[in-house]
Amino acid sequence: DHSFTVMTMSSQVRLRLLPSERCLYDKPIQVKVSHLKSRQVVSIKASSTDERGVLFSSSATYRADGNGEIDLVRDASLSGSYVGVEPMGLLTTLKPNIVNKLFVKDKALEPHMVKFSVHDEEEQDRMLAEATNERYLMADGVSRVSVEEGNFHGALFTPPGKGPFPAVLDLCTMMSEKRAALLADKGFVVLTVPVTHKKTDNLKMIHLDPFEEAINFLLEQILHTKVCDR
Repeated sequence: DHSFTVMTMSSQVRLRLLPSERCLYDKPIQVKVSHLKSRQVVSIKASSTDERGVLFSSSATYRADGNGEIDLVRDASLSGSYVGVEPMGLLTTLKPNIVNKLFVKDKALEPHMVKFSVHDEEEQDRMLAEATNERYLMADGVSRVSVEEGNFHGALFTPPGKGPFPAVLDLCTMMSEKRAALLADKGFVVLTVPVTHKKTDNLKMIHLDPFEEAINFLLEQILHTKVCDR
C-alpha cells in the first residue's frame, strides 16, 4: 500500500489516495477516509491552482458507514459540487473562483497538484485530515526535447524503449504540451507545435510554411529507429 496519509494533531482520521498519491494525469485514484465516527457527516474538498494562479475547488458531503469509513468508489455524495456515486467527482467538478476561466495545465514537466481534505461540518468546518495528489503528465522514461528548426519551434516527446513508434504532429492553438505528453505515454513520438503565438482574437492570417517544416522534421525522425511511418 503506497497510499499517502496525513493526520492532524487532534484527530486520527485517515485520508488515503489509492493506489498511490502519485499517478499519471489521466489515471483514476480511489479516495478513502477511515477512523471517523459511525455515521459521521463530513465534507471532502479538493483544490488546485492552475498555471495562471487561478484557484479551482470542489466539495462534497458524505456520511460515513457504521465503521466510520467513506469510499468514493462506493458511497454517494449527499450534496455539494455533485450528488451520487462519482469516484472522481471531486476532480471533474473543480470550478474556478473567477468566472469564465478554464483550467490551464500546459507544462509537461510540472505535475498537476491537487489538495484533498476532510472537514467536520459540525465543528465549524474543522479540518480532520489532508493529502496531496501529484498527477504527472509524463510517464517514467518519456523524454522531452525542445525543438527550434527554421521557422517553427515546439517540443518533441519520445516514449521509452527501442521502438519503432508511430509519429504524430500535434497542432495546438497556443503552446500546450499536455496532449503530446499523454500521447507519448501511450507509445507515440509526438511533436507539438503551436498554431500561433498571438491571441486568436486578432488573428487574420496563418502562414503554413512552419507546419510544412514541422512535417519535414518528423519525416526526418522516421529515419531514426525509434520512429515508424505508420
